[in-house]
Amino acid sequence: MYTVTILEYVGVFAFAVSGAYVAIEEKLDLLGIYILAMVTAMGGGIIRDIVTNVGIPVFFSSRGAMLIIIIAATMSIFIKEKWTNSMFFIVMDSLGLAAFTISSGIKAIDNNYNLLLFIFVTSITGVGGGLLRDIIINRKPVVFRKEIYCIAGIIGALVLWMTYPNLGKSVSVYMSLLTIVTIRMVSYVKGFNLPVILKS
Repeated sequence: MYTVTILEYVGVFAFAVSGAYVAIEEKLDLLGIYILAMVTAMGGGIIRDIVTNVGIPVFFSSRGAMLIIIIAATMSIFIKEKWTNSMFFIVMDSLGLAAFTISSGIKAIDNNYNLLLFIFVTSITGVGGGLLRDIIINRKPVVFRKEIYCIAGIIGALVLWMTYPNLGKSVSVYMSLLTIVTIRMVSYVKGFNLPVILKS
């Protein structure tokens, strides 16, 4: 779908900026900045394609995605202070999470994946790049420490799963998109986080 493709490019841009910014924070060199931007933007999709055995991961044949990553990383180098923690970036990041989740979910449903595999491919596509980014720089993954992020994707994916058979592709896509973005944005603005269990 054209709309989902556009949103995926928004997601690639947002995730590449996220990776580049973290690389700058960690004082990586120029190569490290571009590599971390690429891993963050493409990692989730690559893991998904390897696990589901679809052949060469689709991102490696996407010139558009590679160009967007290069542009995003380069822009981050020059205007790094303006990207993170701004509402513009959070909105883009939310749209990207939704787009990656939905596009993977549609492919999973069309390929008759069961619910467990459906949840896996939608979740790993949305958060896998960030997990790899944090592993590379040797820190606890952000997705496990703060913010309602992966959960927003899972809930939106379940909306897609339940509505797709009865309401059709277009309606289910927009319902899932609205669900993910709303949960992500409200939790960010309100500062909602999952509880952390502390040792007594």
